[in-house]
Amino acid sequence: MRVDNDSMKVWNVSVVVQAGTYVLGDPCYAVPNEYWDDLLRSCNFFLDSPIGQVTTKDGDEYRVLGFGTMWGDGVYLDQRGAQYPVDAGLIGLVPVGLVDIEQVKAQGLHLVVFDKPVICSRDPETGVLTFGSYRIETNPVEEEEEYED
Repeated sequence: MRVDNDSMKVWNVSVVVQAGTYVLGDPCYAVPNEYWDDLLRSCNFFLDSPIGQVTTKDGDEYRVLGFGTMWGDGVYLDQRGAQYPVDAGLIGLVPVGLVDIEQVKAQGLHLVVFDKPVICSRDPETGVLTFGSYRIETNPVEEEEEYED
């Protein structure tokens, strides 16, 4: 479902991602700085489309998937308890061929391998982002602390 008018935009979107190795996390930590602005312009800062594109100096083209988190920056967890630091309000997939693996390791990002095409989605009501079998909650429900009188 996609609803557009002059004052609102709600996306419940699914994307099929081809088999391959990707970096899962905030793309701002994985995409080399020299390509970051071009990536953002290619998809209007991931507002018009969850898929942006980068063309390297060598002429190689890469597509980057980015879904907005429910609450912007922070640290989010997947169902396995792995952490995903966010500084650009996005979590997505960056093809491994575009990234510097040492930088990825230093940033604490996750390498994922998909043996077959997977469905990735964003649910605007719950804030859940899915990337194949990975499910990341971006609208976590915190348990209220109990206070004694």
